[in-house]
Amino acid sequence: MLLVSLISATLAFAQPVPALDAAATLAVPGEARRVILDGRSWACAPDGACVARGAGASQPVVRECRRFVARFGAVTRYERDGVALTEAQLTQCNAAAA
Repeated sequence: MLLVSLISATLAFAQPVPALDAAATLAVPGEARRVILDGRSWACAPDGACVARGAGASQPVVRECRRFVARFGAVTRYERDGVALTEAQLTQCNAAAA
């Protein structure tokens, strides 16, 4: 009985880390900032690492990336739901930075 109580107590404190809905790495890091864009809450660190939470608007991932780039600048990495864009997709995405 004591063992069951200890296991239950341990599991109660073991909270899973929430998964990121999207993430990006800025080509040119800047100041830290937070922005809500297309239904996602983005937080970018001074080192250029950006993470997002939220369901986001229903749109193709390259379009979402282009909208992100238009707001934040070119990226070296962009992923949504754990899947990163390919080099060809990143090239399309970064065209929005011009």
